[in-house]
Amino acid sequence: MAEAKDMGGAVVGESLPFLDDPEKAAGTADYLDDLQLPGMLVGKALRSEHAHAGIVSVDASEALRVPGVVTVLTGDDLADHPCITAHNRAMPVIAHDRVRYMGEVVALVAAETPEAAEAATRLIQVEYRPLPVVSCPRAAMEAGAEVIFPGGNVLNQAKIRKGDVDEGFGKADVIVENEYSTPSIDHLYLEVEAACASPNPGGGVQIWGSTQQPFLVRQNVARILGLKGESSVRFVQTTTGGAFGGKSEASLDVCLRAAVLARAAGRPVKLVYSREESMIASTKRHASFIRSKTGATKDGRLVAVQVEVWLDKGAYVANGGDNPPAFKRATYHAAGPYQAPHVKVDVHCVHTNHPYGGQMRGPGCPQVHFAGEQQMDELARILGMDPIEIRRVNGLRVGARTAWNQHLPESVGFLDTLKEVEQASSWGSGGNGRAADGRLRGRGVASCLYGTGNAYSPAEAHVFLTAEGKVQVAAGVVDFGQGSKTVLCQIAAETLDIPYSEFLMESVDTAIDPFGGTSSSSRITMQGGKAVYNAAIKAREELLRLGGILLEADPADLELRGGVVRSRSHAETRITLAEIAKAYVADELKQIGAADSIPPPAKTDKETGLGEPYEIYGFGSQVAEVLVDEETGEVEVTGVWAAHDVGRAISPMGVEQQIEGGVYMGVGFCMMEEVVQREGLMQNPDMHGYLAPTAEDVPDRMASIIVEDGYSNGPYGAKGVGEQVTVPTAAAIANAIHDATGVRFHDLPLTPDRVAMALLKKRS
Repeated sequence: MAEAKDMGGAVVGESLPFLDDPEKAAGTADYLDDLQLPGMLVGKALRSEHAHAGIVSVDASEALRVPGVVTVLTGDDLADHPCITAHNRAMPVIAHDRVRYMGEVVALVAAETPEAAEAATRLIQVEYRPLPVVSCPRAAMEAGAEVIFPGGNVLNQAKIRKGDVDEGFGKADVIVENEYSTPSIDHLYLEVEAACASPNPGGGVQIWGSTQQPFLVRQNVARILGLKGESSVRFVQTTTGGAFGGKSEASLDVCLRAAVLARAAGRPVKLVYSREESMIASTKRHASFIRSKTGATKDGRLVAVQVEVWLDKGAYVANGGDNPPAFKRATYHAAGPYQAPHVKVDVHCVHTNHPYGGQMRGPGCPQVHFAGEQQMDELARILGMDPIEIRRVNGLRVGARTAWNQHLPESVGFLDTLKEVEQASSWGSGGNGRAADGRLRGRGVASCLYGTGNAYSPAEAHVFLTAEGKVQVAAGVVDFGQGSKTVLCQIAAETLDIPYSEFLMESVDTAIDPFGGTSSSSRITMQGGKAVYNAAIKAREELLRLGGILLEADPADLELRGGVVRSRSHAETRITLAEIAKAYVADELKQIGAADSIPPPAKTDKETGLGEPYEIYGFGSQVAEVLVDEETGEVEVTGVWAAHDVGRAISPMGVEQQIEGGVYMGVGFCMMEEVVQREGLMQNPDMHGYLAPTAEDVPDRMASIIVEDGYSNGPYGAKGVGEQVTVPTAAAIANAIHDATGVRFHDLPLTPDRVAMALLKKRS
């Protein structure tokens, strides 16, 4: 992969304005709920108030008599009872025989007005037969537990077996063993799930929506409507108001339900969930229970790591099927960014009658790192070692092997992240003690690794020349605020040596864009960017060919510099992109380059789990500083220093924003966020009862430190950053609270009452 300096440009590594900044700053960006179509109806869902029940009958006769109601659909109205995805145990588009969690859809209404749709849902009569509720994934595995699906409640189990942990623990001078738990939390994106569907003449359909996976929506709409080809479905992405993984899956259900309503009504239907519906029914971060046992010698070297994880999958599988990202990542991240000769990991993904678990920023990783990084601190405390030093002793480095025996030949910036946060935070000079107001002060550190990209997810890119002589990039990936369009255009601008100001990138339209895969797993910059790089190489060759024809020159004597095709031997011989476009762009666009990027396949052994589950890894370390009020238990996070190895920062400003945003989400995960369930019924399905961080909770001191250890197979060395940044934050804060108080907290969130009670118990 060529370096930026070799291309003669200066775009990669520059903090340039995001492409969508002007429309968002001016408030002119169009979101799904802004969409208006002629004859458009309003969709509304009726949801179950039961967490687990059989459906005896559904009577919609009264609802159909409401003036303005066009159609009402129940589970019996959909042939073959289609599910949101084609996986076993996927959620039905409309429940037909049983509901498995509170909020499941039992009927859909399309009406002329919101008032008519609301009135109709109130008149639909559903008779339920309540069933026992399964609330705990561990209890769900026990003999005699209520069975949610035929075949049992366990969705999947995975393991890692490296060495012999019994032998390893036998060599340990110190063994630390603890249990940890983390709650289910909501994505709480600003824009709720929303979609619009419009039937086309001939039986096709067009969908507008806010999703992270446009092509997955297109595929599944075609499947449930029985359309012969995905070309019969056109999906157009609207401006997305936040996602964080949730719109990889929750957007599917709203798009598919809008589609079946539009098909039944024969008219466009817009379906927009309320905030309460979103919180009750959408995917959540998997709640977890973790049992960790870690052994080390007296010099601090790890000799054995044993971790068992139970993930609450909730009622249904999502688009990952029986191998969801959180399940796989929990397995391969449970032992952390460390070398260990003896490793045993078991992960159980288990159904309950809770909202279904799905992708959320760093799926599976914040949970297991919360446990593992506290284990490392406990070892350091017992051995009298500095917490950073014990991580440095055991940390992965070039040439090392991971806990799953993957060799790391390059791009391992873990030790550099430790060095950076140690220096930036002045580690060792602060420490614990009391602030001037009497609060206890403490500092903690935590680290992480993160498998970047997906071995199963190729990407494609096209480069077009517009009639005006601009360059348009199409990569089929969604920018939902993270700056992906900007980064991909920077890569293209660098490769082509055309000014960044000459680039365009529109929202995804499956009728125009090539397959880009999911906008998740920190894969866009590395995999989508590599496809754009490859396409830009071909586009440069094509521009030189076209320019050579117009200039009557040999393309081998031409070069593309600053957006101008010119002769190397005759400086005055040159032609602009606008002139090339005038000659060759017959319509709006002319394709000048197309390419893909296919990552290497994952290679893992089924029996041991050892191998290469991910192509490359990002690394990070964070130091947190807290002040703790002993009486009230209130914890203030006063500072976070976060260093992350991203390979190469294509847009440093974008990387810094990702780090800051990830830390803020980590603060919420650690300190306050929790979906509260009682017998499967959500107790806080609104923003009054569900606490999330505000500007008041942002640390006063926030340092985003970029570490660049380039990866040879990434575009200009980039690896990605979006998800790893939220992974170690909760553990760093928990370690800081322990440093301040001497109390170890194993269960999240660390709310004031939980902290106050623990401190009271310590004093008494």
